[in-house]
Amino acid sequence: MNGTVFPETPVTCFRIEASRFERCDAAEIHLAVDRNILGDKRPWFDPEQDVRLDIQLQMRQQGVDNQAWQKLFHGVVGHVVWHPDEASVVLECRDYLSFLLDLRVQQSWLNQTPEEILKSLIEAVGLTPDIAFARDGDAQSGMTGQFWQIEHKRLAAFAQHRFQTAFDLGFFLAREAGCDLYASGKRIVCRPVIRKNDENTVIHEADENFITRIFRRNLAATENIVVHVASWDSRQRSRSEIFYDGADFSSTAPSDTGTIHSFRVPGRRMDDIKAVARGKYARIAAHRLDVSMTMPGRVGIQPRQFLRLRDERHSWSGALSIDAVISSCSVEAGFLQDFVLRDRSLGLE
Repeated sequence: MNGTVFPETPVTCFRIEASRFERCDAAEIHLAVDRNILGDKRPWFDPEQDVRLDIQLQMRQQGVDNQAWQKLFHGVVGHVVWHPDEASVVLECRDYLSFLLDLRVQQSWLNQTPEEILKSLIEAVGLTPDIAFARDGDAQSGMTGQFWQIEHKRLAAFAQHRFQTAFDLGFFLAREAGCDLYASGKRIVCRPVIRKNDENTVIHEADENFITRIFRRNLAATENIVVHVASWDSRQRSRSEIFYDGADFSSTAPSDTGTIHSFRVPGRRMDDIKAVARGKYARIAAHRLDVSMTMPGRVGIQPRQFLRLRDERHSWSGALSIDAVISSCSVEAGFLQDFVLRDRSLGLE
């Protein structure tokens, strides 16, 4: 806690929810309070004034020589629930991405790229930006100026002011550029969505001693998916549109279309429209296969990595994207992890 270990409050159990979805990672940590060690001094979780409590939860395996501590969670404490009669404390925590949730976007922006807007939002909350949009020319690199802002704010009125927080605006910019936005300690990272064949991709091997496995296949999302993206420029009275079926682009809808998913974006070039179409198609197609499984916990498995399932008799064999990890540890159940896996082998994802 703020770089200090307090022996008077050992951890009794915890639950950490981490995902690649548009949300903060969260942790609920239960502590016991040893009154013999605490004595008469004021406990650290009851400070005399409001202070920000930076928390790191780390774990290591006992009985292994020179085993290093490995970080499971790094964030800030949002709520403290103190049970003095039971000598216990519950900490409710979020990662540093939560700082963007607390920032309301009031100012306007002119002649800035998405990277510059994200950088200014992250720096405004006192964190370090780590942004790299470009990959294969897919990312939107043009200016995001007044026209873009006015058009989107007009649409935001129908969505209850979508861009009220820096969190909403940041995730929109990252999503449109085919990137993930997440916190790594006090750094806010924005990187292109990781593919299975990327050089730095981390692929874990699933244990055979799994506890439960549930496979869900969406038969309606396996074929004949077409994404339609339209863009307009109200200044020049021009309109552009494209259809994408996962393999080819066309200016007209395919004749054997099953389901068309339509999206509208303002003032975009054709390259940007195609990038949006690929990203939308990949996110829709990822729901073809959904795997939920529980395994004995392993430190180091995180969202945005891959977990390889080996069962050649079934179509789900292979490396699937880790979309969410719930890590829990208690004296009764031990260290367990629940995973949500999806097949993101198409398009950008």
